[in-house]
Amino acid sequence: MPRRNKFGAKRVGNFASKLEAAVYEILLDKQAMGDISDLKCQAEVRLTDANIIYKPDFSFVERGRMAYAEAKGMETASWRIKRRLWTEYGPGLLYIYKGNHKYPFLNEVIDPRKK
Repeated sequence: MPRRNKFGAKRVGNFASKLEAAVYEILLDKQAMGDISDLKCQAEVRLTDANIIYKPDFSFVERGRMAYAEAKGMETASWRIKRRLWTEYGPGLLYIYKGNHKYPFLNEVIDPRKK
């Protein structure tokens, strides 16, 4: 029996959900237009001196600076903790997309430099 995703999300190719695949398409378009470069999936980031591992959905370079993107269909308690940690210790901007696969939208940008 195939493993089910939490919250009933349906896998699309290599992506955990349709929303994540849609956000990838948005980022591919930005890369094609030259707004971002070096788009990668599931980059590993270590937060705090305790080396808490977090894997945002995507990483890329924007205006010479590392940036990251996360597709969030459902917020969990674990995600809320990671959001707070990113605000304090994140290595770059974190773009948070919400919505659904037909209408994804940029909901929030976390800039750890602006505390």
